[in-house]
Amino acid sequence: MNKILNIIVAVAALAFCACNNEWEDEQFAHYVGFKAPINGEGVTSVYLKMRSPEEIAEKGPVKYELPLVVSGSTVHSGDLNVKIELDPDSLEQVNLKNIGFNRKDIWWEQVPEDAYSFNPNITIPSGQSVTLLPIQFDLTKLDLVHRYILPLKVAENQPGYTANTRKHYNNAMLNIIPFNDYSGSYGASTMLGYSADDNGNFTDAMLSLQPLTMSDKIFYAVDDNTVFFYPGIIDHTYKQRADYKVYVDFGIGGALTFRPENPEIDFQVIGASSYETPSRYDENKPYLLYKYVILQFTYEFTDFTGAVPTRYRFKGAMTMQRAINTQIPDQDQAILWEN
Repeated sequence: MNKILNIIVAVAALAFCACNNEWEDEQFAHYVGFKAPINGEGVTSVYLKMRSPEEIAEKGPVKYELPLVVSGSTVHSGDLNVKIELDPDSLEQVNLKNIGFNRKDIWWEQVPEDAYSFNPNITIPSGQSVTLLPIQFDLTKLDLVHRYILPLKVAENQPGYTANTRKHYNNAMLNIIPFNDYSGSYGASTMLGYSADDNGNFTDAMLSLQPLTMSDKIFYAVDDNTVFFYPGIIDHTYKQRADYKVYVDFGIGGALTFRPENPEIDFQVIGASSYETPSRYDENKPYLLYKYVILQFTYEFTDFTGAVPTRYRFKGAMTMQRAINTQIPDQDQAILWEN
């Protein structure tokens, strides 16, 4: 009987040692990875505010600091020299998963080489579990007809550290989204559209028909004071969207200036146009400030991509709301974005 008990105790001890060693391996290993929380599309939204030339001269280029994290329950005793690489393979997988083969024209594109810079070799000092990888961007090099991702990963099989093997930790899919005070998604349900007759005229009969409507219209940042949008019901899924860019400059006193990039669409503003920027505090959360941009204008343009070119008129108002947490001192970080 004693022999049986001894055998049981010995087996239990061996099992305990094995489990204990495995637990130690898990807890005390130092894995290097990114802190880049993802949204439903598997990417990290990075909102970067456009700077004026004067701001760039004063503050320098726009910069994003990506956290690099060392995991484990013990502190690493020496400096870790980590190498960062581009990860185009993961970018392709994100595109295939979210969009598929059939619409490569709306795939996320890799940020052009001349639009960003960072040091691919970064040191995590001894005893420090988090450091920041600074990445500088020239946002003026990004044409937001396209969507951009900077795909990064911690290089594997390097001396001195182990890249984190867990999904979404060993790489970062940074979806770069430039913005300014006027860019964003505008509610556009009151912007009503009508098509002209075969002669290009907007007769009473045509204006009495059920109008075209859209729930929202996105305005894309170009610089610190300019946006562009696609007229009518054209949006970012339209294959020929680049032919329909209309720039909008926001001037002093509510003045708007419209500049179509392609004269073929014959974009024209009819009558007066203006914008307002009211604001208010939340009644229940007094630290929460809502800022609005309200646009009012009427415009016409020609959609020439169909079998027969069609003239459209849209008129009404569009409103963009931006929520700001005034308890956060950094104004760019204080904006509450909806992902």
